[in-house]
Amino acid sequence: MPSRERKLNEIADWLTISALTEQPINETIRALAEQLQDCDIPVHRINGATFQRHQIMGAVDTTWDIDLGLSDTEFVPKSVITNADLNNTPAAGIGKIPSNFERYDLKKSETRAKFEVLQNLHARGFRDYLLFKQSYGRYWERTNALSDSEGVYGSLATKSVDGFSESQIDEIRSLWPTFSLFLKTATEQMLSEQLLEAYVGRIPAQNILSGMIERGDGSRVSCVLWYSDLRSSTRLSRTLPSDEYLELLNDFFDCTAGSVIENGGDVLKFIGDGVMAIFPFNEHDENKGFSSALSAARQSLLKADKLRSKRSGHSAANLAFGIGLHVGDVILGNVGTTGRLDMTVIGASANQVTRIEALTKSLASTVLASPQFFQACPDGLTSVGTHPVPDLGGMTEIYGLSETDH
Repeated sequence: MPSRERKLNEIADWLTISALTEQPINETIRALAEQLQDCDIPVHRINGATFQRHQIMGAVDTTWDIDLGLSDTEFVPKSVITNADLNNTPAAGIGKIPSNFERYDLKKSETRAKFEVLQNLHARGFRDYLLFKQSYGRYWERTNALSDSEGVYGSLATKSVDGFSESQIDEIRSLWPTFSLFLKTATEQMLSEQLLEAYVGRIPAQNILSGMIERGDGSRVSCVLWYSDLRSSTRLSRTLPSDEYLELLNDFFDCTAGSVIENGGDVLKFIGDGVMAIFPFNEHDENKGFSSALSAARQSLLKADKLRSKRSGHSAANLAFGIGLHVGDVILGNVGTTGRLDMTVIGASANQVTRIEALTKSLASTVLASPQFFQACPDGLTSVGTHPVPDLGGMTEIYGLSETDH
């Protein structure tokens, strides 16, 4: 077997093993460039990207460039994929036609004038640009996305004065299916982690992926507990049109759960119109958990105020909720049946935080905290009196945001 052909086969085998062993995308792309150069294929830039169905991420993108080095693997939000500027790219063009390969000779002015990225590459000394596509065969229902189909997209560019030779292009094309398989495998592993986190929360996702998958698996967690609940939800679900009620629910979740996530907390459950969240801490950063939870509560109120002011006469006028804050140890573990598991928090503290939040209705106060929370984080809180909290031992002093801190 000729040495050159053997080298190309070895690269293909290496890409397959890299896919099976879940190697990092960025390091694999850099190593691919080096191996192609060892085969006298003058590659000076490689980009690998995947576009897929995902509720948040529209693409995963990585670039190695001989001048700029290696980029981090970037998650591109779905909202960016529909951006008009991004649609004016070579990838957008090939994504909407049957062809799975395009060559752009950057030495020709009429060619590089088609896309701004090609002009920029030519200005930096690049002379040839190859673009590949491999569809997954699953098509978007909406046509305003970057591509009408999910798939792998890749480009290779060279600064060689004469560009790529025809034989070099054939050799690169022979490796493309294996390279695209690697990108698909690596990307879907990353997206699986993101998707799991979106549905069960950051900490449960980490636990599940690390092997906590058996019924009864669990661990004790010290944390600040958060519970929030939408006011008058039963009445509103009956009186509001369904689309307005769903919009109100999402506004509520944006204000509350969104603020939790933005302040480092982990949303574990959407319980109907309630939010159960935790801010874990250890002995080294206990104060951070308390301050983050209180910051999230304040941020929730600010977000709600902005929504009400922006949507006069809209269902956002009904946006009212309560937030309970508490601290304690809970067990985060798997419960359920062998065929349907749920990772949730269990323990007295989880029950107690819901009791504290329930008082926000009778006390007409949006944020209430337990004495345990107040002892660790008194700033901005003031007593609202002693009230019955059965799970906390009867009459308990409860704390709310001070007037100047609303």
